Amino acid sequence: MLNQFIIIAPEILLALLAMSMQIYAVFQKGKTRTVASITIILGLGIIFYLLFCAPEYAIVLTKSFVSSPVISLFKAIILALTLMCLVIYHDLAKIKGKSLKMEFVTLVLLSTLGVFISVSARDFIILFCGLELQALSGYALTAFNTKRVKSSEAGLKYFILGALMSALMLLGISFLYGFSGSIKFIEIRTALNDNLDIGLITGSVLVLAAILFKLSAAPLHIWTPDVYEGAPISAVSYFATAQKFGMLLVLINVIDGVIGDYTAISGDLIKIIAILSMIFGCLGAIRQNSLKRMMAYSSILNIGYVLIGICLHSLEGNNAAFIYMLIYVIGVIGFFACVVALFGDRSDVATFEDLKGISNKRKTLAAAISVIMFSMIGLPPFAGFIGKYYIFYNAILQEEFTLAIVGILSSVIAAFYYLKVIKYMYFMENTKTINLISTKRGLWFVTIISVAFIIFFCTFANKYIG
Repeated sequence: MLNQFIIIAPEILLALLAMSMQIYAVFQKGKTRTVASITIILGLGIIFYLLFCAPEYAIVLTKSFVSSPVISLFKAIILALTLMCLVIYHDLAKIKGKSLKMEFVTLVLLSTLGVFISVSARDFIILFCGLELQALSGYALTAFNTKRVKSSEAGLKYFILGALMSALMLLGISFLYGFSGSIKFIEIRTALNDNLDIGLITGSVLVLAAILFKLSAAPLHIWTPDVYEGAPISAVSYFATAQKFGMLLVLINVIDGVIGDYTAISGDLIKIIAILSMIFGCLGAIRQNSLKRMMAYSSILNIGYVLIGICLHSLEGNNAAFIYMLIYVIGVIGFFACVVALFGDRSDVATFEDLKGISNKRKTLAAAISVIMFSMIGLPPFAGFIGKYYIFYNAILQEEFTLAIVGILSSVIAAFYYLKVIKYMYFMENTKTINLISTKRGLWFVTIISVAFIIFFCTFANKYIG
């Protein structure tokens, strides 16, 4: 019994952290910044626990919850991204001159707890509980800015569509349970691969659709631009990074643990979704003026690249997907940190027009954004080039030429709006007065981590690509 509690200690600690900080904030209303700082420090402690005290592979709770050094590493990455999002929120509140709302911090931590549970889940009851915990927190985070109509509208839209997909996922789980007699991944996989029953196939597709919805994969992406535009930028930075990375792990767990060798779903269906995501993502962003909407379509596009690695149905493909997603989310969080540093309380409504002439006044931040954009385009020697090379290289090795060609063409098209950001910063003059905001230390910290990772990733990439 004690051993089981040790295995789930990170989840327990994260839940206690979220609850205790909220209660402490109630009694110490004037010290929300101190509470937030304590939260971040204790969160870092949990990361160190995950990295250095993680037990060897263990499966507990009647073989429904898995822990291993690799899973602990992924959880540490997710929590690190979460804490960087909280740093962005902390410094944005400072810029606005407003007090922190600990409800935001609590919701982010609870959503991360849901991601943790989902990543380790090996049966559908635990998986569904984890997904719903992160989803319900996400709905509240989207509508958190109650003074903006778009925020409330985005939260309502996200809630309605998310509830629909949750219902479809439950329907899929009921199919899987009804036709296999089990809710455990391994037993359902055995039943599906031994007997290709239409009920098991239907259940698998419905569950997969719900997970792909959370990843913003086309054609289940329609909520993404509106939610990104309406939600506070601190919440968007969380959705686009920590949550996305966690959902990728969940997707791979379901494909490898449940669908297995049934390639009509794990291969062919994912290929179609990957192609649609790349097409919708690269074309949808061209006409956008809002920076957040542009990044929403960028997310859809880059999920398409990640799905190329997934549909290869190999260890190399999965590794390529992990590496690419890590590179992308670190670039995204750096971009949002720069946007907050540049525009402060106008970050939520920032457009390309606001970028005009920024390089004249904020040379360092403009250079940081340029590095991030070049990485997203896939120019060497930045990390984005390594990620795309690894994805396309493995696709060509497995003779998936269509995926590689669509991926390369979509990268060329996407370069248009990534370069558009640089064009507005360096080659267009702003006739309006630019209000300079002093950049907070936390935003500098997040930006430096992002840019340094992008620049120096190539120096140790050979360890992964070999």
